[in-house]
Amino acid sequence: MAEATKEAPKKSRRKLTKEVTNNGVKITVFNGEKGEMFFDFTKYPVEIQGKLGPFGLGHKLGDAAAGRSGKDAEEAINKVHAGMMANDWTTRAPAVPKVKVTDLLENFQKMSKKEKEIAGPLLAALGIELPA
Repeated sequence: MAEATKEAPKKSRRKLTKEVTNNGVKITVFNGEKGEMFFDFTKYPVEIQGKLGPFGLGHKLGDAAAGRSGKDAEEAINKVHAGMMANDWTTRAPAVPKVKVTDLLENFQKMSKKEKEIAGPLLAALGIELPA
């Protein structure tokens, strides 16, 4: 076992990392006692392996649809599925852009008076409280 990891990298607020290998998964828990742990898929009972395969597939494909709906979700799932069928584990659907309220308010402050007159009621309709 590797020496315990003391703290997460400064840019990350992650509690742990997971690395999928050919026969298992390596998990590193930040601020944990053990540091790196390895779990060998082939060591689990056959019945558990049989459940982990479909569970993992559902998780991988479900992650592709995170933040999406309808046709967009289907396309993301199909893209990841096609990648895995081509033996490419790393195929991903591009992340759905996330919009922060603070970014909207910052951009609102930079708008001209005319733009604010248009954007203000739209943001208010979304429940975003505008500065006075």
